[in-house]
Amino acid sequence: MEKVSAKTFFTVLWRGLCQALGWFFGLFGYKRDGKFAKCVWGLFATSAAILMFFITSLLIYSFGCEFYDRYARRYHSCDDPDCYENTFISRNIFYHDHGDGNGYIFNIFTNKKTLKNVAWISKPLGYDSLVCFSNGKKRGYFNMFTGTVSIEPKYDHAWVFSDGLASVDDDGWIKFIDHTGKVVIDNHIPYFLGKDGYVFHYGHCIMHDERGERVGLIDKQGNWVLQPEYFRIETSDSLWIVNNGKQNAVLGPDLKAIIPFSNARFWICDSLIEAAMPDHSVRTYNRKGEIVEDFYISDVETLTYDTDEVYFETTKNYDYQYEDEKTVVESESSELRFKQAVARCRSYQAEHGWHGLMSPDGHTITPPSYSLITAIGPDLYLCKVADGQKLILNGKGQRVK
Repeated sequence: MEKVSAKTFFTVLWRGLCQALGWFFGLFGYKRDGKFAKCVWGLFATSAAILMFFITSLLIYSFGCEFYDRYARRYHSCDDPDCYENTFISRNIFYHDHGDGNGYIFNIFTNKKTLKNVAWISKPLGYDSLVCFSNGKKRGYFNMFTGTVSIEPKYDHAWVFSDGLASVDDDGWIKFIDHTGKVVIDNHIPYFLGKDGYVFHYGHCIMHDERGERVGLIDKQGNWVLQPEYFRIETSDSLWIVNNGKQNAVLGPDLKAIIPFSNARFWICDSLIEAAMPDHSVRTYNRKGEIVEDFYISDVETLTYDTDEVYFETTKNYDYQYEDEKTVVESESSELRFKQAVARCRSYQAEHGWHGLMSPDGHTITPPSYSLITAIGPDLYLCKVADGQKLILNGKGQRVK
């Protein structure tokens, strides 16, 4: 097949357009007689060709956008939860994140974008249906089942819905709104930069005082059920860990102490409450505050040490040649090693990262006061304390000088 140059292609295209226009305007009696008429005719044909080019380009662009909105998502979107671009909010609604602040909410059922220019979203807690979103400047809420805006983005800061309410920063004041956007709680509490997480848990919300220095709990009517006199409050399910600046306590669902204030640090793990004491020992309680174990051990490790007996350890190495995948170069390397022996005592762990010595019959020899314990002999142990210093203990827990 003979190749056609670009010059020949556009020449034939221009002449064909001139003939088509000549036939069309010939119907009205127009004739190209004289140089001036031919010049005008050529100018008109060229302008028409340029106009048709732009119109064709616009039609192709519009068709491409429509095609992408309707069909290309099937190839560029992903139902896999690991796909970072799309986040399914409900069965028919997903959020497509462009990564540049120009994401959108898409309704699979209608094949339409319901919300554009979405910078990020945050799903509600529990069974609430309104999703918090940002357009890059302000924050609002849309319905997770329809993808349409329920509360216009007009807040500088806004948090997720929980227990039917959401907190918003309304001109510098923290207020709580319902699903219609109506303010239902206004305690005249100012917003402070760095304060966050105004959400309800089991009917209570952590809230700071007017100075932002202390925290307490409010109920869904805005009443203080725990006065703002604490330095920190944490929650897990229906239990609360409170700090008065010196000690910690655990409160039950009725906000009464089930474990009184002490120097322990508390963690709530499923059905147990773990308390790490100042000496790094651990006690466990049930959710009623009753002691389950007064000395909890999370792990036990066998300690080994290097003997004077040495040996060579040989390792085979295989190097695959990428130019020829069938060629494998085999080599060996040897390394001098000391044979290992098991020490008399073991190391146990109480609080995570803190260890103590344990006798062969399972009795604790030292408290878990060491960040690292290694055996250096049959019954000698190198122990690292909190400040980085190291000391050597014997099997009775006595320091060897």
